[in-house]
Amino acid sequence: MNKFVAYIVITLLVMTASCSRVPKFVLSEKKMRSVLYDMQLAEAFVETNYESYRTYDERNALYKSVFAKHNISQADYDTSLIWYGKNLDLYMQIYKLVLRDINASIANLGDIKPNPLSGDVSAKDSIDVWIYNRNFTFSPDRLKNVLVFDIEPKVPYSSGSSYVLGVNVWGLGAGKNLKCYPRISVNAVQQDTIVTVNQDITSDGYYEILMKTAATKQVKRVYGYLMLNSSEKSYHRIYLDDIRLMKYNYGSKALRIDNETDTIPPV
Repeated sequence: MNKFVAYIVITLLVMTASCSRVPKFVLSEKKMRSVLYDMQLAEAFVETNYESYRTYDERNALYKSVFAKHNISQADYDTSLIWYGKNLDLYMQIYKLVLRDINASIANLGDIKPNPLSGDVSAKDSIDVWIYNRNFTFSPDRLKNVLVFDIEPKVPYSSGSSYVLGVNVWGLGAGKNLKCYPRISVNAVQQDTIVTVNQDITSDGYYEILMKTAATKQVKRVYGYLMLNSSEKSYHRIYLDDIRLMKYNYGSKALRIDNETDTIPPV
């Protein structure tokens, strides 16, 4: 290898090393993927075995075992979550890989059907494209109070389609002095355009958030989150139930918004 070729190789290696998408104080994408996978399993285990993990110390011991496995601290994990939360698109890419890992593990069991990874739909005028669990709980015991969704159909959704994320919420009444409320974010990718809508949940009841997309572009991807970005412990638990993401075709007669109540009648 001559000096010029060696120089090019070294330069490329340095450039590759310097082009990491995360700073040094944040867990790498590969590491974050592994940690999130184990954290998902740990949190699911707590949810399904709550009687065995009633106290904070019992739950915290389980989470600490995940950190010990990956040789990181809770501070490392929290710092990384905050950074990835500010770089949501990259987080969503990692989360989708985590979901694939979990589905692969479930498929290997042979007796449980994993969630699909896309929201492919029929030509119906209105249809629910939600592919995740219908229920979620915000809890001060959770290290990560966020439910992320990312739906990328094999065939793009029709141009101008609208999306309504609906959810039943209760438990906010017990935390009247909350400084931070749960937030819903829904985003759609249309070629080089991203449409975004956000809404806070401030009281118990049924909530809907509507996102309309441009009439001239197909929708390649719909993603977002339901998040409680708070470290306070003044609330007990906030429950989300019957989560749905309805897709309506452009000009759908089923999509009628009441300007006063801002709600959508059932179809």
